[in-house]
Formats: sequence, C-alpha cells, structure tokens
Amino acid sequence: MKKNTGCSNGSCDISKARTIDCFTRSFSPVADIQKVPVYDVPVVLAEVELQADVEADIKFPTPAREIKWIRKNVSLKQCKAIPSIQNPGYVKLFITGVVHKNIQYVEECTGYVMDFSTDIPFSCNQQVQIFNKAFEFLSNKSSVHERRFLDHTGHGADSTLGGSRTFEFYNEPIECKLLFSEVNELDLFKEFNRFGQFEKITEKMEITLIFKLLQTQQFNPKLSPPPKKGPCPLPWPSQKTVEKTSRERFVEKIQGMYRIR
Repeated sequence: MKKNTGCSNGSCDISKARTIDCFTRSFSPVADIQKVPVYDVPVVLAEVELQADVEADIKFPTPAREIKWIRKNVSLKQCKAIPSIQNPGYVKLFITGVVHKNIQYVEECTGYVMDFSTDIPFSCNQQVQIFNKAFEFLSNKSSVHERRFLDHTGHGADSTLGGSRTFEFYNEPIECKLLFSEVNELDLFKEFNRFGQFEKITEKMEITLIFKLLQTQQFNPKLSPPPKKGPCPLPWPSQKTVEKTSRERFVEKIQGMYRIR
C-alpha cells in the first residue's frame, strides 16, 4: 500500500490558488409587519420525560458504620437527537449522564466524619416523538454527480477534462435543555465485618429527567396567525405575497439541478 505523503506533522500541503473571484447576492428578510424582522428562534420540538433504572455498587475507601449525609447532583454529559428516517415525526435520542454523590459517614460510634465522592454514570437510547417539525437537509459531498465531456474522436469520454459539483447543508443541531431531575433510590448495605461495619452499598435508582428538545429555526411572523384579541389589530398581509426563505431557495435550486424528488 502506498503511503500518503500529503500530510506530515499534523499539517497538510497547501495548493496555491491562481485566481479567485467572489460574487454576492443578498435577499431581504421575509417579514415586514411594522418593521418586525425575521427571527432565528429556539423552537421547542417536544418536552420529554425520561426514566432510567440504574443499579450500581459503591465501594467505600474505609469501612463505615453509619451514613450521615448523601448529597446527589444529576448532570447530562451527552444529549444528542437524530431525526428518524424509519419513523417520521420521531427522533432517536442518545442520553449519557452522571449522578454525582457526596457521601459523609462515620467509621465508629465516635470520631471524625469522613467525606467521600463518587460518580455513577448512566446511558439511555430511546425513540421520542416530536410535535414540531425538525428541519434537516442532507448533503452530497462525494463526486457522484460528475461532469464528463466527449473526446475529439467522438467515441468516448475525454480523460483530460472533467468536473463535479457537491453541496453541503449546515443544519441547526437539536439541543437539550434540562429542566428537572429526581433520584429515587434504595440502598443495600453489604460486606459487613465482625465490627458491624460495611464496605459496599448496592444502589437501585430510578432517575427521572424532564428536558426540552429545541432546534433553532427561522421564524416568519407573516406565516403565524394574527392575534385574535386587541383593540386595533394590524392588517394582515396575504400569504400569497410572502417570498421564499433562503433555505427553500437552496433546496429548489438543488432539486432543479439534480432532479431530486
């Protein structure tokens, strides 16, 4: 196998560009209700309640006679959502979290209070229904759509000339916003010694999380229903005059080029 010598020491070769021309085209934001702009706002796709059943063993650094205090904190280390292809209207949710516990205990009937902290990880993969649409557009980064030209003989493709066209959509990710957590647990004290001290706790926990799934989307006030109450409602423009958003223009352009339906 031939070694790739294009990159060394973490840096790649840089090719010199001979000519660069840039062109721009701008579009007016699509909304003008007394100068109200178009917004990019976090749209709540769903509010989710998730329950995770976790069993874990906690080993104490020294034998304990009695637990004095346990403080718990729940945090999410990962919360990723992918729109499901097999089930439209749902997302595949990947959750990784940690229950951080600070345990204070005593080793004897009298003496100092010992302090001990530990993290208990948990993970869930679930399918979750969403009630507002999540927008996602796929990219085509490989040279599937190539340009080929006839050679001078007219009998085949020109091997000295070619090209391709690729495109990428940069989608807004689906984010999680944790609102509430609860830990309901049962502690089983184990591995007692002859002095009545225990060295391990087996915990059976029910972890409840309530969070929102949000995606930043472009909001057009013209497409929202007008307010029903109020002394002087503003005149509502016809939706027929509303222009297309930039993403809609991009999608139509790609569909026209590659005839994607």
